[in-house]
Amino acid sequence: MKLRKFLIRFSLIGLLLTCLSVPLNSVYATGNIVYAKSDDIVIHAEETEWVYRVVDGKLQRRLWSITRGMWLTNWEWV
Repeated sequence: MKLRKFLIRFSLIGLLLTCLSVPLNSVYATGNIVYAKSDDIVIHAEETEWVYRVVDGKLQRRLWSITRGMWLTNWEWV
């Protein structure tokens, strides 16, 4: 009976220690932390514009990223 209680307690303590160690390991494995003053952080929204063209008398449009200088979509019929 004492052996059974010992095994149950040992198993529960081992399970508890295993569960507690997982979050601690993942916190340290996330990478570098960068500290900056709030004045240094500037958020810019991406600027886009629709470009239109007429093909065979039908209107098409395509989204252009002004910020990145690249097309964001394929030509689509309007």
